[in-house]
Amino acid sequence: MEEIKILFFVVGTFFGVHQSNILSEKTTVTVNPQEKTIVIRQENLVTFIKTESDSLNIQNELSKFVHPNQSWSSELKNFSVKEKEFYKSDDHKSLHLKLSLTYSTLKDLKVFGIDMNNDGKFSMTNFPKSHTKSTDGILEEPYWNFEADQPFTFTAEPLTDLPEAFQKLKTKVLPFWFALK
Repeated sequence: MEEIKILFFVVGTFFGVHQSNILSEKTTVTVNPQEKTIVIRQENLVTFIKTESDSLNIQNELSKFVHPNQSWSSELKNFSVKEKEFYKSDDHKSLHLKLSLTYSTLKDLKVFGIDMNNDGKFSMTNFPKSHTKSTDGILEEPYWNFEADQPFTFTAEPLTDLPEAFQKLKTKVLPFWFALK
């Protein structure tokens, strides 16, 4: 299996920022092999704030991501279409991000740790701490396997078992986004 170079729930990895401090509490990924698309929905963007300088850093980081001309990670150079959309949740209490990518070949998916196994199925490593779930795939430890001829979806909720000390520092990113508008 390929090393996962882009973590689905870390916003900055899509824009070449490897020490990003903006994360999603829940990420839903849909891969459509017929259309060669990946749609990544990052729900409830959060960060961890200890000091006022942390707040300034988050404001600066987010301002780069929302900028229309923000460059994408070089690891996504083979993706012919790359689109991003930040939007508020229906209840206006959290910020979400939708990323839509179009790939050319199966090799392009390796940046996400998705590969073809010996049985001709899409396969990716399961990381139990990410709380990955899917109704389209079969978990055969240590891999999730998906049919190669049909779309599949999985979710990850990596902040589920966050220690209480970090829970207290967790801050929604929505107010930072409003400050940029």
